[in-house]
Amino acid sequence: MLRHAALGLCSACWQRNPDRPIVQGENLIGELDDPPGWLREFLADLAARHCVGRACTMITALGRLLTDEHPNHPAAVLERARLPGRSMGSLARALQDFFVDHGLALPTDQAERLAAGRRQRRIDATPAALRPAVDLWAQSMLRARQRARRAGTLPRSDHTIETALAIVRDLSRFLVGERGKHAWSLVDVHDIEVFLAGLPAARRRRLTVLGQFFVFVRTQRLVLVNPARGLTVREPRGFRGTTLTIEQQRALFRRWSVDPAVHPHEALLGILALLHGAASREVRQLTVADIDSTARTARLGDRPHPVPLDPTTWSVLQRCLAHRQAQRTDNPHVIVTRGTKAGRAPASAAYLSHLLDAAGVSARVLRGTRLVDLVNTIDAKLVAAAFGMNPEGVLPYLADHIDQPRLPSPNP
Repeated sequence: MLRHAALGLCSACWQRNPDRPIVQGENLIGELDDPPGWLREFLADLAARHCVGRACTMITALGRLLTDEHPNHPAAVLERARLPGRSMGSLARALQDFFVDHGLALPTDQAERLAAGRRQRRIDATPAALRPAVDLWAQSMLRARQRARRAGTLPRSDHTIETALAIVRDLSRFLVGERGKHAWSLVDVHDIEVFLAGLPAARRRRLTVLGQFFVFVRTQRLVLVNPARGLTVREPRGFRGTTLTIEQQRALFRRWSVDPAVHPHEALLGILALLHGAASREVRQLTVADIDSTARTARLGDRPHPVPLDPTTWSVLQRCLAHRQAQRTDNPHVIVTRGTKAGRAPASAAYLSHLLDAAGVSARVLRGTRLVDLVNTIDAKLVAAAFGMNPEGVLPYLADHIDQPRLPSPNP
C-alpha cells in the first residue's frame, strides 16, 4: 500500500486528511514568484468551506490560472475562472463570494447573462416570420428598464420581461400553426379572442401583455390598428384562489409543529405561511441577522416592522437553525441547502416551490388563506400596512364579503 512520504499515511487516508488543502495551498504559494496578497486567506477560506476533495480540485484549477501569462489581480482572475454555460463553476463562485466580501472585486454579470439567455430562447422559439418584431420589442423593454433605473422609478424585472416574451411567443405559434397567418398585419380581434379563450384563467395577464405589444408594433408601423384595443377582461377582480378549511389548517399545524419526521425547512416555510402569511420569497431571503432572539421577532421581506413570533413558530425556527448549524456553513440565510452551504446565495426558488409537496399544499394557498381571514376580520388598511402591501392589492380579498350590519333586516 502506498504511503505519503511525509506523514506516513496511506493514499486513502491522505485523500481524506483535512490538512491536505493546506499543504497543497502552501505548495502553490511556494511555486509562484509573486503570489497575490489575497491568496493565502482565500486558500484558508476554501479549506474551511469545502470538503477536502473539492477544495483540492479548486486549488489545482486556481494554480493553472495564477501561473498563466495573464494578470493576477482579483477581477482578472475571477473573469478567467468563469466557465461558459449556465453555471459559472464552483471556483468562480467561491472567488466571487470571497472578493465581494473583502471588497476586492464587484459581482459578475452571471445573473444578467442567464436572463439574456432565457430571453433569447423565447425569441428563438418564435416563428421566423414573426420573430423580428418580438426581438425589437424585447430590446425596447430593456431600454425602458435602463431609463427607469436612471430615473429612479420601478423598472421591469427579468421575470416580467420573460413572461411577456413567452406570451407573445405563444401567440405567434398560435397564429402560424392554427390560423395560418405569417404577418402581424393580418392579426385581427377574432384571433386574439380565440387565443385568450385557450387559458381563461390567464386572460387578464395575457391581454395586458398583448395590449403593450401591439401598441409597440403599431409605433413601428407593422400594424395599422391595435387588434387588442377593444377587448376587455370581463371578470371581477376579486380573490379566486384556493383556501383551506379550519380542519385542514389544524392538520397542517399539527404536522409542522409536532411531527419530528418532517424536514425543518418544510416546517418553517409551512408555519410562516400558515400563521404569518409569509410568501416563499420572504422565507427564502430570511437571514440569521433578521432574527432578534431577545424580542423573538423576525424581519420578513419588505414588511415595515418586525414580525412577532409565537412560541410554536419560534420552536420551529430554532429547529431549522439547529439544522443549519449542523451543516457548518457560513451562508447567512436560514434555509441552506447542499448546493448553497458553500456560498452565500439563498436557496433556489425551485427548491422552495416543491418544499411543501409532501404536505399536499403550496405556500401560495397558505398565504391566501391567511390574508382572506385577516382582511375579513380586521381593517384591510391595517393588513396592508403590516404586510407592506399596497391597499389596492388587499381589496380583492374583500370582494365576496359584506358586513352583516349593512344587510337589510328581514321582514318580521
